[in-house]
Amino acid sequence: MSSFKVQAKSTSVKAQKGAYPPCSKNDRRLNRIRRLSLDLDNSASKSLKSELCPDRTIMAVKVALVFVAVAVLLTYYCDQPVPEGIAEPRLYAKVQGMVFKISANLAIIGEYLGVGTEPQNLRSVMEAIVNVGLKLKGSSYREGLKVTDTMFDGVKVRVYEPVSAAQISSKVPGLVYFHGGGWVILNVDTHDPLTAHVAEQLGAVVVSVDYRLAPEHVFPAAFDDSVAATKFFLQNAEKYNVDRTRIGISGDSAGGNLAAAVTLALAKEEDLPKLKTQALINPILQAINFETPSYIAHGHLNTLTKDKIVSFWLWYLNNDLSFKKVFEANNHTGVQIKKSQYAGYVDPEVVDVTPIKKENVKFPEITNIATILDPRFAPLMADDADLKGLPPTYVMTCEYDVLRDDGVMYAKRLEKARVEVNHDHYEHGFHAFLNSFDDYELAGIAMQNYLTYLRKNL
Repeated sequence: MSSFKVQAKSTSVKAQKGAYPPCSKNDRRLNRIRRLSLDLDNSASKSLKSELCPDRTIMAVKVALVFVAVAVLLTYYCDQPVPEGIAEPRLYAKVQGMVFKISANLAIIGEYLGVGTEPQNLRSVMEAIVNVGLKLKGSSYREGLKVTDTMFDGVKVRVYEPVSAAQISSKVPGLVYFHGGGWVILNVDTHDPLTAHVAEQLGAVVVSVDYRLAPEHVFPAAFDDSVAATKFFLQNAEKYNVDRTRIGISGDSAGGNLAAAVTLALAKEEDLPKLKTQALINPILQAINFETPSYIAHGHLNTLTKDKIVSFWLWYLNNDLSFKKVFEANNHTGVQIKKSQYAGYVDPEVVDVTPIKKENVKFPEITNIATILDPRFAPLMADDADLKGLPPTYVMTCEYDVLRDDGVMYAKRLEKARVEVNHDHYEHGFHAFLNSFDDYELAGIAMQNYLTYLRKNL
């Protein structure tokens, strides 16, 4: 009896330590799972699965190693010499170019592997990288501002109101801003430091428009959102202590396209206050000629390549990249357009121009192709008569930018139409360099010049 008690006690102690009665290997595993599942939550269950399925853990490690290897290889592949003409320190251009090209290649690889589409992946990777930078930056740059995310006529916007503006009796100026990103990537978050800085420095209310992105929303979605948000602000300026006669419009890259397009559209609105000015930063303005001097000279630069520009246009136009090579070779337009006034809008050296009406143009069989002559889509296609009477205009261009000639030609055409134009050209600048205004000396100078113009013209 005594022996039995000792044995029983010993068995009890072993049970507390997790021992199991004799059983098969599978039974022991099953009992262990049942016991542990009583105390494990979903997160712990995942750990258990990894423990029971070591192959999965090994696979995860392999995938991570492959990803790192791909990233290293892409870094090497995407490393590109920076033109010596770009302002020192040229590291900014080098890093920006590498980040953009690595992101572009990862987006393509992801689509090939069945992980999202190329534009979706590019958007996710770019925004993730920018958001890391924003977290490291902190939010101190918003000091002195009231920042509100709201809706203007169904369009998402972010409103920046200087606290100082609410403490004065007189009304303040306003600015509507459209972010860049090829109508496909980036958002109000990625441009938050820039728009906050502009609001704080100007003492103006800035409305940053979070328009719908392509290719989920092709043209005219972004344009329609931009018009709706701008009209709402013009009509409700008093709610923000803004003088409706002192509201301007601005944007960079694709945002510059939208700013120019909205300015053209609202110039014809009789029942709205007129925009005080438009300020276009490295704007993308035409899609009929991808062989301008700047495309030829700088279309290979990683900061913004001709290849990616054509993709952005097509994602915005019809989400059909099957005609990408056709566009890159300028075969998406025929001789009729290449000898028309539209070709002259892009290249002043075009001779023997034959004026044509848009409805008489013959296009290749490409979905929505006629849209490339629509000023709402490509503002440089606006007729001369439509440019007359536009508000004073600021245009910023950079030498090392595939889009340089778009901005240069628009500035020249506006001047010819007797519009007051202030054109800042940066011989040592590159596309999107203004976003580094608080770190990169040349970008800081460009930002000050941009702000100086707005102070005088708002």
